[in-house]
Amino acid sequence: MTPERWQQVEEVLQSALDLPEAERAELLTEVCAHDVELHRETMSLIAAHDEAGDFLEQSALERDVHILVEDEELSRIGAEIGPYTIIQRLGGGGMGEVYLAEDERLGRLVALKTLPPYFVSDSERMWRFQTEARAASALNHTNILTVYEVGEADDTHFIATEYIEGQTIRELIQSENLTVGEVFDIVIQLVSGLSAAHAAGIVHRDIKPDNIMRRKDGVLKILDFGIAKLIEGPASAVSTLASSRATNRTEFGALLGTIGYISPEQARGFDVDERTDIWSCGVVLYEMLTGRRPFAGATNADTIVEILERAPAPLFDAAGKIPVLRMMQRIADQALSKNAEERYHSAAEMLADLNAVKTELTLASPGKKLAITRETPVKEVQGIANANASPRRRNLFALVMSATLAVLLTGAFLYYRSNSRGPANTPAQKIYAQMNDAEQLSFVSEQEQRVSAMMGDRPVKLNDEALRAIKAQVDSFVARKRDPDHEGLPVVYGRAAPYIPVIARAFTARRIPVVIGVYLPMIESAYKPCYVNSIGAKGLFQFLPATAEQYGVARADMCDVDKMAPAAAHYIADGMAELGDDSQSMTLVLLSYNRGANSVRDSLRLLRETDSNYERNFWTLFANRDKLDETFRHESADYVPAFFAAAIIGENPEAFELRMAPLSSFANEAINKR
Repeated sequence: MTPERWQQVEEVLQSALDLPEAERAELLTEVCAHDVELHRETMSLIAAHDEAGDFLEQSALERDVHILVEDEELSRIGAEIGPYTIIQRLGGGGMGEVYLAEDERLGRLVALKTLPPYFVSDSERMWRFQTEARAASALNHTNILTVYEVGEADDTHFIATEYIEGQTIRELIQSENLTVGEVFDIVIQLVSGLSAAHAAGIVHRDIKPDNIMRRKDGVLKILDFGIAKLIEGPASAVSTLASSRATNRTEFGALLGTIGYISPEQARGFDVDERTDIWSCGVVLYEMLTGRRPFAGATNADTIVEILERAPAPLFDAAGKIPVLRMMQRIADQALSKNAEERYHSAAEMLADLNAVKTELTLASPGKKLAITRETPVKEVQGIANANASPRRRNLFALVMSATLAVLLTGAFLYYRSNSRGPANTPAQKIYAQMNDAEQLSFVSEQEQRVSAMMGDRPVKLNDEALRAIKAQVDSFVARKRDPDHEGLPVVYGRAAPYIPVIARAFTARRIPVVIGVYLPMIESAYKPCYVNSIGAKGLFQFLPATAEQYGVARADMCDVDKMAPAAAHYIADGMAELGDDSQSMTLVLLSYNRGANSVRDSLRLLRETDSNYERNFWTLFANRDKLDETFRHESADYVPAFFAAAIIGENPEAFELRMAPLSSFANEAINKR
């Protein structure tokens, strides 16, 4: 028996053993209808298993077959498949064996998946597999596993992908060490990656904890894009039941997906779209927060019934008193709506609600008793919910508040007396111009991280060269007050305030970080609503007339901020759909505003040919600018640093002697008034 044939037999065997004895015959009749030998081999193994009982973990036949398989696997160590040399076996399943291998051409490690002969013999399915794998390899997103190559060598079909060192989300759940903040970091990255895939017309359809890995640096990777689609076919109720073990294997039969994570439309065999992935994300979120799946019957059939007919238990009992838990419950409820029309319509829509929870967790006071923050262990959340719901807790809270009020009144009286002789001396923020070079660089570093955090998740720590590029732009802005040919900072920044409420509403509606909308006009038009540049771009956001018309703004209306702000937000949202929306990807979105998304992707591909492990952000392009075109080196390389410089000044007006509030505060006021 070949290793590939054993994989097929073992899939059927384990599915049968998961069922009550009375249901096994029906399952085998359906699954093995066109493979008499498979039926015979499986029945023989079941009989051996039943005869061995609980005395042995494996029957003798199973053990003997495993020995044969293992011998063949060992024989492949050191073997070559095309340019890849096999180092060790990483795992396997119904889709094939996965090996750690070295690409001798580039001297890098890869994960090499080889496809069994019985699978590739179907020419139509093989063609669909190659098409989908190539589509997945075209996706360029931080949170999607990079596919290097799909090929064939010595009659072996293979897929070479980046090798990920880390843990699957299944392993993280089982460790029971996740914090609430980590859960939302994971799901936000998961949904962000899927958003990019959906924008490219690709639906994963097998999202589950086993298909998601977190690297040691916290970056999430979605695995097996496009591969699962190869096994899609006409669904039947029985093939659905034959699909999965309790260990959550991918289905080998006609149905695509894994029992427990498939959507209602998948279970029924209906056509699916991106909302199927949203459902599966809801299941993963639920499982990470509770440690259990929302739908988990005693048998596969029971699980299907739960998915189709029953509502899952609440995430947490007695959670109604805690706003952030209510927000989590609303997300789970909408993602797990059995009616796809009532689910989130897009990953971007779900992402906005996830980010709102993350913000709420970040703003929570870590020192407050019974508060839920980013650092709160998931396993402690239910206890906190119970304590907050306790009547005794409410009475204690009232008592504590009364005592606190008395202390505050006493403190206020003592403060008044102690300060009756004169005003307190409050240290002011140091003026940027009065700092030495080292202090200025440290200030820029700190504020760059703050601005990056306002732009999204996972801000990257910049090196000295990148920080000095931003500092140079800050210095250029500051020098304007000594240049009679340029407007000073008070004039330029003072001009922004009236337009920010309009911008804030437009960008919030598109789920875009408002900081982008606030400071983009600063570097595009210096907040002149009718400014025209040398190539004919016009307005606050500097659209070319053709681009403005494409986004619904007539030439005559290009000075109208009420119309241009929504158009700019739409344009940025399109860039986010293509390039991503965490803080690192947002630097690429900013660059695409100056350079175009296609040009940004071409630059990334150029770097990828020489270094597959590069960090996917503007700063990597900046560091490798000598390898890029002249336009990038002399224009685009300064664009993102100029944005950060504008934001650093606008968010620290006191340091730059501006008599105004931070510009983002005007945006927050506008949003809160909605």
